[in-house]
Amino acid sequence: MYNFKLDNGFSIDLEKSNNVFTPTGTSKVLVDAIIENIKNKKKVLDLGCGCGAIGLSLFKNNIVKEPIYASDISEEAVNDFRINSQKHKCKSIVKQSHLLKEWKEDKFEIIVCDVSAISEEVAKFSNWFDVTSCKTGIDGSKLMKEIFENIENYIEKPGHFYFPIISLSNVDYIKDYSFSKFKKIKKVKRFNWPLPEEMMKHFDDLKELKKKKCVDFKEVLGMVICYTDVYEVSFE
Repeated sequence: MYNFKLDNGFSIDLEKSNNVFTPTGTSKVLVDAIIENIKNKKKVLDLGCGCGAIGLSLFKNNIVKEPIYASDISEEAVNDFRINSQKHKCKSIVKQSHLLKEWKEDKFEIIVCDVSAISEEVAKFSNWFDVTSCKTGIDGSKLMKEIFENIENYIEKPGHFYFPIISLSNVDYIKDYSFSKFKKIKKVKRFNWPLPEEMMKHFDDLKELKKKKCVDFKEVLGMVICYTDVYEVSFE
């Protein structure tokens, strides 16, 4: 059993298989951002759904017009989502899919994206990816760029797309690329977080990646501070 908890006190218990990605602070800040900006029920796609932390939290907070749609590249994650949606009495349509590939016949009012978005080099020494792959390229942009290129085809207008830019990636490049693709885009939330202790063992590697602009972080009072920014794209 896994408990996904937000800072506002909301929590949800979820079944999570050992080989399914464990939600992070990025998952939480995505949920927070959507709750703060969307006030009624929408047709939602949870892209990179994992065990269901984001999608089912949005359902519990009255953002989802049933059924909820969800997909993940992991078969085990898809199975976990189905189990959890039944547990929480949420109708769902769940598919195993590489990004948006299996949704060509559908359009959504909200797409929330929590696919891998950090540098592939960082993932090699992070326990976040002990159980799943991270094929994002050295600067973390590969999957996000593919999504940016295709996302508008899957949006029912007016609609919204929410995605994170994580500082363990090439923040400036991903931001500039997204702003070049979308006419109406804005940052709606930031979450600062300390570099996990296990990554400090590889701090020299991180500093080299920062020199190459593949990651970003700040050193403050002996701490290494990273951040996640959530962006909202509006399609009208």
